[in-house]
Amino acid sequence: MENKKIAVQRGLNKIIELLKKEGYDVVLYEENKEDVDITIVSGIDSEYEETEYAQCRVYGDKKMLLIDASKLDLETVLRYVKDIKC
Repeated sequence: MENKKIAVQRGLNKIIELLKKEGYDVVLYEENKEDVDITIVSGIDSEYEETEYAQCRVYGDKKMLLIDASKLDLETVLRYVKDIKC
């Protein structure tokens, strides 16, 4: 498994537990949104308006996968984490 650093929004405890169990490096989005490979949020704030369920974002020379987990089940979130490459 590729070692991805994933920022997850506070309150998405089931997703946090699942990703840690799968061996991913998980940090809280509110405390560390810099230098991550994937960001998982529930609902979109003004910073990430018009986001689909999963899409790649580019910030300078860094690419990040953004997942809106608000309407996704755990298995789908995990599949996106494993399968979508930016």
